[in-house]
Amino acid sequence: MFNIKKITVGVLVALLVVTSGCKEFLDINNNPNQVTAATPELVLPDALAASARYIQTSFPFLNLWMGYWNWSGNYSIGTSDKNYQFTNSFGSGIWDNAYLNLKNYNYIDTQGAELNQPVLQGMAKIMKALHFQILVDTYGNIPYTEALAGVSTASPKYDDQVAVYEDLFNQIDAGLALFDQADQLADQGATVLNPGTNDIMFHGDLDLWREFANTLKLRMLLRQSEKSDRQSFIQAQLTKIKASGYGFLGAGESATVNPGYTNSTNQQNPFFGNYGETVTGTPTELNNQYKANKYGVDFYQTTNDPRLGRYYYPVGGTGTTFNATYFGTIAPVVNSLVSAIGPALLDDASQDAVILSSHESLFLQAEAAQRGWITGTPKTLYQSAISESFINVGLTAAQATTYYSQAVNNVGFDASTNKIEAIITQKWASLNGFSPFESWSDYRRLGYPNVPISQDPSTSIKQIPVRLLYPQSEYNYNAANVNAQGTVSQFTTKIFWEK
Repeated sequence: MFNIKKITVGVLVALLVVTSGCKEFLDINNNPNQVTAATPELVLPDALAASARYIQTSFPFLNLWMGYWNWSGNYSIGTSDKNYQFTNSFGSGIWDNAYLNLKNYNYIDTQGAELNQPVLQGMAKIMKALHFQILVDTYGNIPYTEALAGVSTASPKYDDQVAVYEDLFNQIDAGLALFDQADQLADQGATVLNPGTNDIMFHGDLDLWREFANTLKLRMLLRQSEKSDRQSFIQAQLTKIKASGYGFLGAGESATVNPGYTNSTNQQNPFFGNYGETVTGTPTELNNQYKANKYGVDFYQTTNDPRLGRYYYPVGGTGTTFNATYFGTIAPVVNSLVSAIGPALLDDASQDAVILSSHESLFLQAEAAQRGWITGTPKTLYQSAISESFINVGLTAAQATTYYSQAVNNVGFDASTNKIEAIITQKWASLNGFSPFESWSDYRRLGYPNVPISQDPSTSIKQIPVRLLYPQSEYNYNAANVNAQGTVSQFTTKIFWEK
């Protein structure tokens, strides 16, 4: 399992002080126009925890779309959730919560600059790049240059998505340069603040932050792999990455956060608290609602993949029988007759929250190596990524070796006719539950794997959406700028890097 990282009671007390009066002990300032009084090193753990909560709980519908989950027959969900015909109110928290937390990272960034704290400032810049990347990947053109200006710009303009993407590389580079500046100051005998355990992701390890930054860059470059007009930009950025010498996140180096999750009210791991159990041990409503998808179950079964029993519980919670239905078909009304979300995803209330897993990083490297973008043997990286995926869900490297040694297409590297498809298929198999956003992004970019569309009879447009719609709040309060984006369709208005 992902290693559990604990922080000191002192940091937890600080968290409680920062969030005094909020609903949850991990809540941060939810009023973007209110000045935050806390020092940036005390805002950092809250912001990182909010990032984890955002990534882990904002995209359950993508687990449906990407063939991981279906809904239980005990629930009648909205038609728009089943046939992709959603409105501007769908997923509005993806937009709203991103910009709320970006305000907090911007506070760390600006205060870090004023207080001459380059480490904190660099971390904030990298995390801002992560959130803006997700926003572009979801919506295309977004408010960017004016987005964090506060009340002085109540109606921020929309920036071109390509320009935003390109500037995110500049922001990451600026963050890396600040880390270098901190190292230089320390070498000169100056005292440089390192947040240490207040950095609940990497505990102040700047080498891991550098690898994380390069991994984010590689993720964004691979997004653009199918666009001929982006190749010169890609190669220029790859040259910078190679020159940095920092490398990427490797085995055992997942970007996870844990501010001290525990089985208490509002202090559980957010994924577990949403889709697992209440503090009294009873299943949450969402645990009862979301069940296994037949596409995922069939894939793991037909490829002899032991991760099957880690991503899903067998019928009745024990034994070897797994039962599921496709997205859009009605699962059995009796929950004991269908497989539930499994133990690798719902270990316990104190489990780490994943922002970017080590196996995702290795799959990114495998694809980049297969494309000739970076050095390294694609087969070795592919097999290492599968092994890391097995280890991260509580299995062993030996089990992974047995699995990927099969002469099966999209399992054994040598047996796979299309190496990119094999890499993306196995990446999809490893991202179940925690990271459906990345699976959706790969599907939009490459069409792998060929997950089935919703089987609901009302699904008139037989296509998984290529994006989300701008939220209704933008049409209410920033109408001129959002209307300038023209008519937006979830089926035809593509993100710039999509095929």
